Amino acid sequence: MGQYIPAESPLHRCDARSKIAATAGLSLSLLIAPGWTNTLVVSGVIVILIILSRINFRSYLANWRILFILVLITVLLQILLIPGKTILRLSFINITQEGLISGSMLLVKLSGIILLAAWLTFTTRPAQLTAGLERIFSPLGKLGFPVQELVMIMTLSLRFLPLLVEETLMVYRAQLVRGANWRTGTLGQKGRYLIALLVPILRLALERAEYLVEAMENRGYNSGPARTPLYPQSLHLGDGLLVAVTCLILVMQVI
Repeated sequence: MGQYIPAESPLHRCDARSKIAATAGLSLSLLIAPGWTNTLVVSGVIVILIILSRINFRSYLANWRILFILVLITVLLQILLIPGKTILRLSFINITQEGLISGSMLLVKLSGIILLAAWLTFTTRPAQLTAGLERIFSPLGKLGFPVQELVMIMTLSLRFLPLLVEETLMVYRAQLVRGANWRTGTLGQKGRYLIALLVPILRLALERAEYLVEAMENRGYNSGPARTPLYPQSLHLGDGLLVAVTCLILVMQVI
């Protein structure tokens, strides 16, 4: 999650600004899509972008699995809490037709947004993503908004995600070797396992952050002065097509 995957595709050659705009526009289109037709149209565009990226779909599914529990809880709440025509009643659980429709649509929308975020990070180098965000938010800098600091925080967060996942798996496997049983233990035991998992992860994350701060200070990092871009950015025909399709899809949701 949050990693760049090199590939020979037209989307990898697109400017970071156009891909950021497409991600934001299509995500907004999904959120405000009024019905199944509009939702499926936006989802179809997302599938086309994924195909054009020429990246193995398993990489996208891996990102989706990371947030599966959060998506599942959100969808279940949508199904159980929306009133309407009852389809199934089990004790205090009441499942309605409207809840199922709304929950299914929410599942498609959340999955689409997760896949879009993965598509953006898979096809854009972190340095290019940073430069693109800085160019997009640069007008706010004239109003005193700390654009460089915000972009740097976002970039470091994206960079730390795969490291955090890797360290979590490392600590989890170490617990299994030491006899931790996440499947058959009692609720209290699982709570202790969870605390034993979170504490070393938090410690490792703080250590990495401290090392990073020291490295940046030793290299004289200062967010004040303006810098020349490492990756010169220029818009091409593919960027125009990507932005045009995004604008068309967004207008369809409003009309």
